[in-house]
Amino acid sequence: MEIYRISPVSAPLPALSGVFDPEQEPFCAGRFAFIDRYVWAGDYRPEARAYVRRDDQALRVLLCAKEPTVSARVRDFGGPVYTDSCLEFFFKPFADDPCYMNVEVNAAGAALIGLGAGREGRSQLPACPGGMDIRASVHAGEWWAVAYSLPYALIGAIFGRPFAPEGSIMGNFYCCDETIHPHFGSWSPIDAPAPDFHRPECFGRLVFGT
Repeated sequence: MEIYRISPVSAPLPALSGVFDPEQEPFCAGRFAFIDRYVWAGDYRPEARAYVRRDDQALRVLLCAKEPTVSARVRDFGGPVYTDSCLEFFFKPFADDPCYMNVEVNAAGAALIGLGAGREGRSQLPACPGGMDIRASVHAGEWWAVAYSLPYALIGAIFGRPFAPEGSIMGNFYCCDETIHPHFGSWSPIDAPAPDFHRPECFGRLVFGT
C-alpha cells in the first residue's frame, strides 16, 4: 500500500496569482506524492505531484502538473471539470464510514465536489464551501497548480461527525484530461480494466506525521 506522510505546514499555501514552479515555492519544500501511475494511458504521461500539509485549522492542499498545453473550458462550479485538465484529491477520513469526498479542480479553478460510497449515487455540493478558497495558477507552457484548504470543521460538517488530524486517513491523488491529450494518472495504483478513479478499495494511506 502506498503511504504519504502529511507534515505540519512550514510555509503558507501560495496565492497562485501568477505562474507556478514547485521548485521555487516554499510550501512545496519537503515530501510530496508522485502522481505517476498511468495504467490506462498512452505515451502522454505528465509529471504531476501532490502536496498536503496540516496546521491547527485545516489540511492545506496543493496539486500541480507540468504540461505544454491545458484545457480549461468548464468555468462553473459543479460542472464536468474532469473532462478538462484536472487535478483531483479523493479522501476517506473515517475508517468506519464508507463515504469519501472527491475534490476535482480544473486548470481554470472550477471545481466539482461530491460525497458518497462509490461512483453511483454521489451527492454533489451545490456551491463551494466557505473556507476552501480554491484557486489555480496561470499556465504558461510548463507547470500549473491548484490549491485549497480543507478546514477540519468543514470535513466534520460534511461527514456529520467531528474530525481531527490524528492517525491516518485513506485517499488518492489524480491527474487527468479527456480532451486535448487524454490521460488518467494516480498516486496509488488502481486495478480496473478502464479509467475509474472511484475505487476507494485502491486508496493509499495518508498518515499524519511530523
